[in-house]
Amino acid sequence: MTGMTIEDYRNTYWPQLQVAVDRLLQGPQPPYHTGRVIEFEPMYSAAYKCVCQQHSEALYNDLMSHVHKHFLKVAMEMQHLDDFQLIDSYYTIIHRVLYSLDGIIPIFTYLNKVYVSTKLSSDLRTELQNLFCKSVIDPVIEKLMVMVKQTTERTPFSIAPHVLASLVKSLHNLNPEYAQRYPQVFAGYIPGVLPAMREHELSSYINETQELQASLRQSWVSSSPRGKKRCLDEEMHT
Repeated sequence: MTGMTIEDYRNTYWPQLQVAVDRLLQGPQPPYHTGRVIEFEPMYSAAYKCVCQQHSEALYNDLMSHVHKHFLKVAMEMQHLDDFQLIDSYYTIIHRVLYSLDGIIPIFTYLNKVYVSTKLSSDLRTELQNLFCKSVIDPVIEKLMVMVKQTTERTPFSIAPHVLASLVKSLHNLNPEYAQRYPQVFAGYIPGVLPAMREHELSSYINETQELQASLRQSWVSSSPRGKKRCLDEEMHT
């Protein structure tokens, strides 16, 4: 393997890798992409050569800086969303980012092994997920949790249940500390978030459950044509 100068790295190898990273960060386009976004082998080989030629630190810093800029751009775009768009939009962006990371991380497997794991005592997925959380999720996590709670309690089924469940579970996978900050929200979707219930709390829990069931029934009656007809019939007989 011939030597790689810093100029070679800057002018040839990193630009190739940067283009590949950009394509992966775009994520799957609807309908979901089924073909190859990039040629994996040449990109893996390029990253491997950079590490072997003592450019690990530069490669890591360039990768993190470039991805960080992308995440900041995403965060800026998300600021213009209406509150009622938050859940669906963050559900989409989280899945897109996780898809992107599943493509990016294998390219830099050798960087992860030689530099991130050994020098930083971490791993590339953790580093990139933390970067995503700090850049995109942390600034809106409180507002997002409020919207999830309000949707669950006041307007159930206004958002597809699988979207809510997937969003909360993905947030927990990205950063389990979110569940510690908002245990009541996460407890509805993640087992074991709350401590075991004590006996004196059981009656309160039963009351809350009954109130929620009543709310769900009322929501169904209000939204269902059959339910509305039943309410009208009841009014006519009173």
